[in-house]
Amino acid sequence: MPTRQRLLVVDDQRLDRAIAGHAATRLGFQVTNAGNIGETREHLERGDRFDFVVLDLSLGAEDGLEVLPLIARFNPSAVLVLASGFDGRILAASQRLASSLGLLVAGVLRKPILPTALQRLLRETPHIQVTGGVADLPIPPEQIHAAIVSGQIQPRFQAKISLTTGVVVGAEALARWVRADGISIPPNTFIPIVEQSGLVGALTDSILDQSLLACSRWRQKRPDCSVAVNISPLLLNDPGLTDRIERTLQKHHVPPAALVLEITESNGIPDTPCAMEILTRLRIRGVNLSVDDFGTGHSTLLSLVRMPFNEIKIDQAFVREAVTDRDCKTVVRASASLGRELGLNVVAEGVETEATAALVQEAGCHVGQGWLYGRAVPADIFQASLGDLPESADTEIAERAM
Repeated sequence: MPTRQRLLVVDDQRLDRAIAGHAATRLGFQVTNAGNIGETREHLERGDRFDFVVLDLSLGAEDGLEVLPLIARFNPSAVLVLASGFDGRILAASQRLASSLGLLVAGVLRKPILPTALQRLLRETPHIQVTGGVADLPIPPEQIHAAIVSGQIQPRFQAKISLTTGVVVGAEALARWVRADGISIPPNTFIPIVEQSGLVGALTDSILDQSLLACSRWRQKRPDCSVAVNISPLLLNDPGLTDRIERTLQKHHVPPAALVLEITESNGIPDTPCAMEILTRLRIRGVNLSVDDFGTGHSTLLSLVRMPFNEIKIDQAFVREAVTDRDCKTVVRASASLGRELGLNVVAEGVETEATAALVQEAGCHVGQGWLYGRAVPADIFQASLGDLPESADTEIAERAM
């Protein structure tokens, strides 16, 4: 199996590290963080090698430019992405300095970094494999297509818990690939290739079909329980998407209200007539629409105003750090407040501790999801874990599904 590309984020702000790291992870990178020059030096001096380095030029009381000679000495093949809130002249001078040390600079970004802007730089730099031609991809698309057809790529289900009642209200379907030889391929390795090679429709149709089949079975025991399936924004320009979804719902006798389609905002939600028509038709037919990774993309608020979403999922990059990081906590609280004011269901993703669960509940989130409640498991295990629904929870769950 090809080695994953490695990226180092050097930034003294935990929130900024989380956003940049999350954007890079979605492209299949293995991400390492450093909060200061000392941590950066430790990584480089002990022989850690990185394909890319995202460098904040202002590291609190330290000067980010001091990192440049370290990279030139220990890891000169790394491609730099410079980031800062300084004016254009300082950024340009910093880029010239890096070039004078023999370093390749992919580009400069103003802070706060937009995930889509960083991803664009990483994709457009020929240094990494996953952005080249199909022949340069670490896994041949033909192999992935065969895995889809043969059923090797299957959904695993992670529970979504009502923060009010503590009961399971649904599950998110997460694509997992286990090859015939038993080797697991991480999603952040094959999903970017799926999107680049035109396989996103085939994969989505397969995961949707399997997920609704599983949902139809567990709804025999828990008729209140929903399933959430991720939809790539790339599909929002496919006029046939709505009809395919409706046919799959009918095939498995699952009501539209039991399906949540999660659209990843950080990848950019297209503001096109076709996308608007698709989303509106889905909502008219009763399907729920969720903005996934809420807060990590530049068009979030515009999407909420223009598109008929009825749920937001606060990104785990904020939720996981909310207990210890004041800025992340503020983002969680502000997002939850905005969602409630707009009448949306608010889901907190990345709940891993009781302290985090208490915080997101206090912030006004309706649903929690994360390792605290369980990891993603096969359909039969998830179904077996469902208990009978407490009568007191029935009304609350029904209201949230409207």
